[in-house]
Amino acid sequence: MRADRSKRLTVLSEAEKLALYGLPDFDDFQRAEFFALTEAERALADRRKGQAERVWCLLQIGYFKAKRAFFRFSWQDVPPADIAFLIERYFPGTSLVPQQIRANEHYAQRDQIAGLFGYRLWAETDRAEVAGKAGVLARRDVTATFILTELLALLTARRIVRPGYTTLQAIIGEVLMAERRRLEHLVEGALDKVALAALQGLLVREETLSELAALKQDAKHFGYRMMVMERQKRATLTPLYHSAKALLPKLDISQQNIAYYASLAHYYTIYDLRRLKPGQTHLYLLCYAWQRYRQLTDNLVEAFGYHMNQLELETKEESETAFAGTQASRQQEAPQVGRVLLLYVDEAVDDATPFGAVRHQAFAILPKEALLTAGRRLCEKPVSQLELRWQAVDRTAARYKKHLRPLAMALDVSASTTGNPWLAALSWMKGVFSRQQRLSQRPFDEIPGDTIPERLRPHLLDADADGNPTGLRGDRYEFWIYRQLRKRLAAGELHLDDSLQHRRFSDELVTLDRTAEALRDLDIPWLRQPLDATLDALCAELHRLWLTFDRDLRLGKLRHLEYDPERKTLLWRKPRIDQEEALQAGFYARLPARGIADVFRFVNERCHFLLALSPLQPRYAKKIADDDSLMAVILAQAMNHGNLGMAETSDIPYHVLEATHQQHLRLSTLKAANDRVSNFIASLGIFPLYSFDPEVLYGSVDGQKFRSADPTIKARHSRKYFGTGKGVVAYTLLANHVPLETELIGAHEHESYHVFDICYHNTSDIAPTAITGDMHSINRANFAICTGSG
Repeated sequence: MRADRSKRLTVLSEAEKLALYGLPDFDDFQRAEFFALTEAERALADRRKGQAERVWCLLQIGYFKAKRAFFRFSWQDVPPADIAFLIERYFPGTSLVPQQIRANEHYAQRDQIAGLFGYRLWAETDRAEVAGKAGVLARRDVTATFILTELLALLTARRIVRPGYTTLQAIIGEVLMAERRRLEHLVEGALDKVALAALQGLLVREETLSELAALKQDAKHFGYRMMVMERQKRATLTPLYHSAKALLPKLDISQQNIAYYASLAHYYTIYDLRRLKPGQTHLYLLCYAWQRYRQLTDNLVEAFGYHMNQLELETKEESETAFAGTQASRQQEAPQVGRVLLLYVDEAVDDATPFGAVRHQAFAILPKEALLTAGRRLCEKPVSQLELRWQAVDRTAARYKKHLRPLAMALDVSASTTGNPWLAALSWMKGVFSRQQRLSQRPFDEIPGDTIPERLRPHLLDADADGNPTGLRGDRYEFWIYRQLRKRLAAGELHLDDSLQHRRFSDELVTLDRTAEALRDLDIPWLRQPLDATLDALCAELHRLWLTFDRDLRLGKLRHLEYDPERKTLLWRKPRIDQEEALQAGFYARLPARGIADVFRFVNERCHFLLALSPLQPRYAKKIADDDSLMAVILAQAMNHGNLGMAETSDIPYHVLEATHQQHLRLSTLKAANDRVSNFIASLGIFPLYSFDPEVLYGSVDGQKFRSADPTIKARHSRKYFGTGKGVVAYTLLANHVPLETELIGAHEHESYHVFDICYHNTSDIAPTAITGDMHSINRANFAICTGSG
């Protein structure tokens, strides 16, 4: 979308309108394809009276086959190559004398051509149905381009010739305006005085930073003070979040629209939000409060897991070091202790020898203090490595009370099953700490059951001389519950309702009363047949593939694999180096070097990817950003120079770069621009030649590690990849060397959790039929999910 000077919402750019509503621009192959006529098509053209009318009819047939639309054009608008092709193929030996085509002839041809292909022309009676569909779509995604795309698909499915651009433009504009009024009315009618006061409080500027501006700031690390600020932000949003949680389901809008409205609140300044209509401002702020509150909850969970992991690693390393030191001391003392013991059976020592002399001999073997220490160590029960681990935990008590306790107390954890012991233990701890008491001060019978395993009772409980438990070691028990909380949140046993990443699995599903409707809308083939039939078909396919593999291996077609009959194993050998490598290197060496800006312009001329960088609010955009500003902003971010650095080294002012960045560079627009580049590459004739198998398009998923320059909570330590620094992982889906989708994940996250998401979110025209990856891409669910989703 781009802004224009008219009052209508601009849905398409000029280039996009030309692509959709302009005359087709055929090359030689397309001309031969679309002007190849069937007998019925040729008969329709032959029924026209004169040659000019017949050629005109052939042009309309070819153009309709190409774009499923009709065009109003003159002879001067038609490319001469199209006319020459038609004359040579269907009227050889003649020449065309262009004549003015009457309007009734033009429209009569349209009616007959549409009927021939099973289409009908747009009628005003279709407007109500299309507007109704657009209204439903607006609740899914409020962006005009999405609505237009879906409406065109609807018209194609109904076999209706699409109307003019202004008609669709007017319908979409009216629907979006009606949707905005509907939401404003619902929001204003549902907010009480308390919620309105809280919303206004976010827009009040106090000194130099408003509350909203403070809420927008992201945490840079998991330090204590930073997490205090995160909890304060969450507390500030609590009343608004509860209002949004009660109101948003009544608005009947999708998560996509909630995220979009939230992004507007993040984009607009305090001054801009004050100038908007109250209903708009309140809607944006409520969506932002809903999303931001859940993000802050996830940040607290991430911080909790981070600190817990650090403490576990440190205590484990410390206990292992202490245990190894104890074992080494025992081994070092053993020979000397053995020599001292042999003094008691040494025949050379007379029984009348004074004991003092024997002691002197013993001290000569092992000094007195060392002998005393070794003797006590032999008399006492050896300390187990587990006890050493708990002793290390005791020494870190101050740290986890400082870092973990506030986070755990702030989280509202729930469980899928009733009577979950870990949830009961956490609730009990919250009650004790809220009364400013210690866990060890509470009676033993208050401890929630099934939370202390039998093997840990000696370490977590105090006992009397008879071994009966008398009390709780509060600090150790607190650490144990925190450890279980982290573990069971990761396993999905415990949940956080007000979270984006740790909700119940059932929260992601539609309600039971909408299941049939959702399955019908998904239109997944395997859902329409019994599960047993699906499994039988998959097993049969797997058996067929094994037979094919066995045959190819026996015939020697798999040159990189060998079978060892003695060991009964497959051996892989590295393929030989391509003999054409030198030829390829020589070819690329002949290509002239070009600057990155020239490459950008060249690619943009071919696929117009910069047009996908639409402004956030096209209706209010002051002007269309020029290509140089867009390219400068992309390069500034890609090379980590920043807008200020780019402004200092170019002739584009900083305020222009900053405005362009804020308006045009978003995740959605960058993905749309990448899709244009990917789709253009896929349309090239050389694209299929990069495939391993002409019948199967393979996709590959893998993560590339990048060290982060600025601290963020997503950046994590990894000695293997970042040394002492932090970084993130760019998890990418590729097909034939074309990157289709990329997601930034933490270095601590397992890549298999993101396989389905990255495939599902691929919006390009390149759709891999098989996904490959290393062992990090495999888990129990991915095969079933990817197969089931098609």
